[in-house]
Amino acid sequence: MTSIFETLSELLKNNFWIAPIISLIAGILTAFTPCSLSTIPLIIGYVGGTGAKETKKAFKLSLVFALGMAITFTVLGAIAALIGRFMRNNWKLVVYSFRNTYGTYGYSNFRNIYIYKANIFKYKKY
Repeated sequence: MTSIFETLSELLKNNFWIAPIISLIAGILTAFTPCSLSTIPLIIGYVGGTGAKETKKAFKLSLVFALGMAITFTVLGAIAALIGRFMRNNWKLVVYSFRNTYGTYGYSNFRNIYIYKANIFKYKKY
């Protein structure tokens, strides 16, 4: 399996123009995964729910739906990349923050300290 990735990586290093083609093929293949199959009723409801029998209107609705998803996932990916860059550049801060947070919660399991949670929601005891 690693030889496939090594071959693919060498191919991309030597021919940078092939990367968009491979990305397109990978995107088409991921359209058939179970995660994206669950969006089919959503798409059918969005496009078919308008009651329009016109092909042009259905195409426009499909295009808007696809562009909206593409923009949303692009923005989310950029945010994840920025958070990853921050965590990479400030790894000591991240490690100490996680260590102190989980250490405090772990230490509270021994009942030596008590952590009070904010009562935002009022629960009734039955």
